Amino acid sequence: MNILQGPGYQTGYTKALAERCEVLRLACWYLPASTNDLNPPAADDSAAKLLTSSALRDRVSQHIESWLSQEETSAVEIEAGCWLLPVVLRKRRRVTAIVAGITFGAGVFDSAWFADLCQAAQIDPQQGREALAKYTWPGNVDLNLLTGAFEKAVEDHTQAESSAAIMDDFSEQLLETYEQTNLLFRLARYMNSLEDPKELIPTCCSQILPIFPFRWIAVKFWEQGHQVKGLTGRQFVTGELPCDSDEFEKAVIQQFSMNGEGDWTRLIEPGNGRVADLVGSEVIVETIKHDTEVVGVLMTGNKRGSCPMESDVTSGEMLFFEAASNMIGVFHENIARFEDLKDMFKGTLRALTAAIDAKDPYTRGHSERVAYLAARLAEKMGLDKPEVERVHTTGLVHDVGKIGVPGHVLSKPGRLTDEEFGLIKRHPSIGYEILKDIPALETMLPGVLHHHERWDGRGYPHGLAGEDIPMLGRILALADTFDAMSSTRSYRPALPRETVLNEIRDCAGTQFDPKLAPLFVELDLSEYDRLVEAHRSLSVFAA
Repeated sequence: MNILQGPGYQTGYTKALAERCEVLRLACWYLPASTNDLNPPAADDSAAKLLTSSALRDRVSQHIESWLSQEETSAVEIEAGCWLLPVVLRKRRRVTAIVAGITFGAGVFDSAWFADLCQAAQIDPQQGREALAKYTWPGNVDLNLLTGAFEKAVEDHTQAESSAAIMDDFSEQLLETYEQTNLLFRLARYMNSLEDPKELIPTCCSQILPIFPFRWIAVKFWEQGHQVKGLTGRQFVTGELPCDSDEFEKAVIQQFSMNGEGDWTRLIEPGNGRVADLVGSEVIVETIKHDTEVVGVLMTGNKRGSCPMESDVTSGEMLFFEAASNMIGVFHENIARFEDLKDMFKGTLRALTAAIDAKDPYTRGHSERVAYLAARLAEKMGLDKPEVERVHTTGLVHDVGKIGVPGHVLSKPGRLTDEEFGLIKRHPSIGYEILKDIPALETMLPGVLHHHERWDGRGYPHGLAGEDIPMLGRILALADTFDAMSSTRSYRPALPRETVLNEIRDCAGTQFDPKLAPLFVELDLSEYDRLVEAHRSLSVFAA
């Protein structure tokens, strides 16, 4: 087993995880199964000498290597007062990495083993005590409790890293042309403008295919059930289907008849489905529903890539096709049913804003919470229901411009440089540019553009002051600032509730509308707190 001891272990995943686990008094060893390179804990010089000395390293390596082949693992006591805790990371039942946390009890420092450990590392025992103090529990160690907390910390961090990696790839494409972002909104416009369903489906597919690296997109509607005239039994294929179209259609029908309406796999792999076997690749399958009834499927496959990893389907791609299938389903129900179309459109916005929030794992759910707070303030102001709904939708899209801000700037810990802050300050204008050609969002543009203006004129992007700031902007400024202060960010923890409310009160007349700030601090925040907890749970347990 190759033990990496260079500076590489102090960057990226392992360093960030080590910082999280230090609060649990754990030092972390990390072994990615794909490389078999054991990354030792990131620590200062004295601690690193002890933790990576052969006397301890070899013992840790033996246990971690054995865990790779075990179905179940548990904490082990290497020596009296020295425990090793395992977390096994898996993907599709395959072990992808082992994370091992090591911790000490105070009694270990009086043992002959610790003296030998210090001697092997050429460290004075007193110096060794001080070096390992932050990884030492002063009292009895509850291994069950500590293991559970360790597992949650690793799962949370792994999910955050995974989401960040997905969004980095997704955002890179969006930053080049904004095409993927605008595509969702263009599809929504088509739903409003095209009346012939036989034209709509191929048009949507022809718009999607150039944006994603798939060779084909297909839509198949069933013969039975609740169907739209012109679509019953029809199959639409855009791109290069690597098999006979009639055979493909038969395979889709057979696959569905075997799975049934309630047991459909969203990603079919070769060997697990006739459709995937026929085209020779993973196939994304999203059902198209009329209310709760499945009336057809949207499929895509044969992803292009220069290597096997690049040809794997990503969760971001699956998210997009889920949104697209929802659009087609709503259109299928009734072209003229405005409320269904609006719900679909809002669902798409939620999917998009969730993806934007996921660029920075610390802002998960931010747009949804801002939308909720802004709508409650609008109700408090006495606005009518359509206006409250407009405020809510504006809250969902208010940060869409962050797609144009590099991810490393959004999630940077510590103070931003003037140049980096300049990039942040562009997001209201970028959001405005993205949304300005969408008729359904025209009345919401003032909120998107001006939610960072200040009552005293010191905000951005235009430095508007007082009542020159559109009401939507003034409402969102309060909701956005409250959630930002109430949320844990990469550079600071969440502020206490009373501190946040006092800040709102103190800034009335400078940062905020002096008439709206008193109304805001009177809001019932119990549902907001429930949203915070729900989003926190998603961050920890999302697969």
